[in-house]
This record gives sequence, structure tokens and C-alpha cells, in this order.
Amino acid sequence: MRWFALPVGIVLVAWTLLDVFRTLVMPRAAHGRVRLGRILFRTMWRPWRWIGVRGKTVQARERILATAAPFFFFVLLVGWASLALLGYALILWSPAFVDGMGPGGDSFGNALYVSGTSLFTLGSVGGITGWTRAIVVAEGATGLGLFAVVIGYLPTLYQAFNRREVGVLLLDTRAGSPPSGPELLHRMGSAGVASSLQGLFAEWERWVADVLESHMSYPILTWFRSPHDNTSWVTSLGSVLDAATLLLTAVEDEPDERAILMYGTGVHAVEDLFYYFRLTERETVIQRDEFEDVLGDMKDDGFAVRPLDDAFARFTKKRAKYAPRLDALAVLLAAPPGLWIGDRSFLGARTEH
Repeated sequence: MRWFALPVGIVLVAWTLLDVFRTLVMPRAAHGRVRLGRILFRTMWRPWRWIGVRGKTVQARERILATAAPFFFFVLLVGWASLALLGYALILWSPAFVDGMGPGGDSFGNALYVSGTSLFTLGSVGGITGWTRAIVVAEGATGLGLFAVVIGYLPTLYQAFNRREVGVLLLDTRAGSPPSGPELLHRMGSAGVASSLQGLFAEWERWVADVLESHMSYPILTWFRSPHDNTSWVTSLGSVLDAATLLLTAVEDEPDERAILMYGTGVHAVEDLFYYFRLTERETVIQRDEFEDVLGDMKDDGFAVRPLDDAFARFTKKRAKYAPRLDALAVLLAAPPGLWIGDRSFLGARTEH
């Protein structure tokens, strides 16, 4: 039986190192069902979310949900270290290396002890002989490399998080909290600064591209929640997309090229994230009378709007390209709901800042 320990240990160590490489080092989305991060996150998030959304207050809800991502990342690190330790212990316990483990004996418990002291470079085991010394050295290098990669990974992770949240915070005064597309157009139009929407769409096109790149490369960022009340990167993305879609479908003027580019980039980002997490589209329904109120607000704010039936048909058709997938992301992450995004049953047509 011990001869089986050698190939099993080699496979376990190789798979763990490959998983670390694909998750932390490789700058692209890591696909595949048999990945430790995917297994842990999908298993732990559902009960965590179930408990979090049932918090008695918004503060309690956010406090529970906000701790999920940092805790999951800690568990992921422990999982990698544990798998590497177990894999090397199986290698050491195999007949090829067990005789060189020193005076502690040839038990599997001693193999675990030698593996642990080697992985964490404690250096408390003596008497290692023969080719076993090569395994111990390799495991020590593995431990140092693992912790070095993690230390280098954290600044990259939090820099991407900071860039994302700066955009979310800047949108707060323009689109409300939680943000919404109609509120964004209302505030900009009523303040007489609707012309600055072009610059906003240009900034958010770059923001969306940055979020897509960082969240596909480091999916754990998806679960990191905004530190500000009633905000989320998902609802922020949806609000700017809705604003661009309203301008492209409900306004009679020539379509703004910045809104067109923002719409295209946003739809692409929502689609990629939706398929990466293997979600199911949700039905999204916007009531006609609700849209009529929004159209009336836009007219009062100085926008030249189309007739109601024409605008409503154009808007629902164009929004259908991203809304069911965006809603699925919002529900998965239990994002604070906004107008037309997420579970908004208790929200009115406009959210006050």
C-alpha cells in the first residue's frame, strides 16, 4: 500500500502548485471545475449568504457579508498549505524515502511532522539522510515560494480593489446611494451639467475594462464588498449602463459616441463575468408606468425624449442584452438593490442620497 503513497503524493503536490500558479500568478481567468478556490467559494458562500441576507439590520447584513471574502481567502491559503503538507508527507512515507526520515520512526504521523517542519522551514528535525534530504529541501523551497507569492499578491489585490471603489464612491454623489441610471440622469440634468455625461461615460468605460480585467484575473475581488453604505460595484455598473441605455433609446438626439462605447464595454463585461461564474439568467421586468415616470423626469430635466411607446420598446429591447445577466450577478453577491437592479421590491422610483 505504501507504494501508492508516492504517486498520490506527487499528484497532490503538483495539483496544489498548479492551482496556486493559476490563481495567483497567471494573469488571466483560470477555468476548470477542479480548482480549490472554486470548490471552497461555491461551497461556503451559499450558507454564508443565506445567513447574511437575514440580518435584522442593514448594518448587520453588511457586516456578515463583508467578512466573507477575507475569510475565504484565509481558508484558501490554509487549504493550499494543508494539501502541500499532506502531499509531501505521502511522498516521505513511501518506501522510497521513509528510511531517511531519521530517528522519529516510519509512521505516517512522523511523516506529517517532518513535512510540516520542512514546509514552514522550522528546521527542528535532524537525522535526515539519503534522497529524503532532497524532498525536505524541495518542500522548504515550496513553503518559501508559496508565502512569497501570497505576500506579493496582496498588494496587487488591494490596489485593484481601491481603483474599483474610487469609481464607486465618485458615482455616489451623481447617481444616489444605491445608484441608479435614472437618478444619474436626473441629477446631472437638473443641475444643468448633462454635457458632462460624455466625460463620465469615458471614465466609466475605462473603469469597466479595469474591473473586468482584474476580476477575471483575481475572482476573489468579486466578493469583496464596498466599504460604503448601500453601494456595490455591481449596482454601480448597472446604473451607468442603464443611464447610457436610456440616452441611446429614449432621447431623440443623435446617439452620443461615449454612451455607445460605454454600453458596448459594459455589456461585454457583464457577459464575461456571467459566463465565468456559470450563472442562470434572471427575468427582469420594468413596469411601463415606472418607465413613464422616468421619462417624465428626463423631459423635465431638459432631455428631448421620444414618445413613450417608442422609447419603452427601444429601451427594453436594448437593456435585455445585459439586464438578466447583471441581475444574476447582483443576486449572487447579495448586492444592495437599486432601481431596476437586484431585488428591489422595497425601493421606490428614486433613492435619496
